[in-house]
Amino acid sequence: MIDLDLRGPAASAPRRASVPRLRRWWPLGLLVVLLLPSDGPALPPAPAAVLDGDGISAMRADAGALYLLMSAAVAAYRMPGGERRWIVPVEPGAQLLAASHGRVVLYVEEAATGTAAIVGLDAATGAEAWRRDGYVPSLAAGEGPPGVVIARRDGTIDGRMLGLDVRTGAVRWELATPAIRLLLLARDGGIEIADLDPGGTLVVRDAGSAAVVRTVALPGLGAVDGFDISGDRLLVYHFERTTLLDSSVFDLTTGRRLWQRTDMAARGGLWWCGTLLCTGTVGRTTVVDPDTGDERWRLTGWTDLGPFDAGHMWATAPTPDTADPSLGAIVLDAATGRVVRRFGAWDVVAALPGHAALVTGRNPGGSLVARLDLATGAVTVLGRGERWPAPPKCLATATLLACRLERVSVWPLR
Repeated sequence: MIDLDLRGPAASAPRRASVPRLRRWWPLGLLVVLLLPSDGPALPPAPAAVLDGDGISAMRADAGALYLLMSAAVAAYRMPGGERRWIVPVEPGAQLLAASHGRVVLYVEEAATGTAAIVGLDAATGAEAWRRDGYVPSLAAGEGPPGVVIARRDGTIDGRMLGLDVRTGAVRWELATPAIRLLLLARDGGIEIADLDPGGTLVVRDAGSAAVVRTVALPGLGAVDGFDISGDRLLVYHFERTTLLDSSVFDLTTGRRLWQRTDMAARGGLWWCGTLLCTGTVGRTTVVDPDTGDERWRLTGWTDLGPFDAGHMWATAPTPDTADPSLGAIVLDAATGRVVRRFGAWDVVAALPGHAALVTGRNPGGSLVARLDLATGAVTVLGRGERWPAPPKCLATATLLACRLERVSVWPLR
């Protein structure tokens, strides 16, 4: 499943990495008006199902079913028809963590007792299959390796991290917490756990098994308050309270420091945007060479700069209120910043595999949802729904696409 109910923050200064976080580059969008020819081809398909619920806040899909979390219940629907299979009451404020391997996993807090728990429901019936009292999730809902919920024991001092088996709730692995820990996307699209010892050792583990996949010695590391990784480059931060003092980049193949800068706080901080580094503020971004710390090029009037492929990056306009609605998204040459492709003014709501984006556009009859090929500019309209006043949150599997605001619209993909 490709979960698209995730959006990274717009460009911002670096933050401490003492709390696990997962790096993604989801582009924010801009709203447009897309007019259909009155005598053109047939309208794209309407949703196969439209699902209502009281305060729908999350959705997951697995094995021909769609699961919705509402303000006081979680429900399962058979797809593509949308018949409800079951509904189970939950405490307000519950989180829908995962739906896979025959389980629907929730985080709940019981108001009467103040007890926190991670609970696995049988996906076929909604009956409770397992329960872990006193556990809380370590990642935002929907994030994590397949078949594992990453958690910690609530209220513990050492903050140990655990991997819970989605099927049984059993502890697959358990790790003591080092000085600094980060959860990040691996090169193969999986998730890794990176631990950095201020003494100078970086240990990277697979998040599904906690098996060590990389160990790097970093002589002369010095004081570190946060870090981030892209490929074979390690970016480290040193703060004094909330003020960034310096940033450094290390080569993870040799452990050698490549460069160090003390002026990045005034520039807006420093963060990875793909395999390059970015600094600046919203709408004004400078791209920095990760091997030298030198400026490569600048970009004004665009934001959400992120990777496209080995030689390209893409960006979208900052916000619907300030953007020129004709701008849409652009693809740039990563070496020079030159614009190599422009797209029509669709609302880009998420990245898709295969150098594509999920986009929406408004027309007099409602809203369209489509796949935008970033390499060719081709747009494949997937469906037509009610008029959305703002970009929806969507998820897609191999067989369905679901988008929600107040209600959920579902289209079959095959």
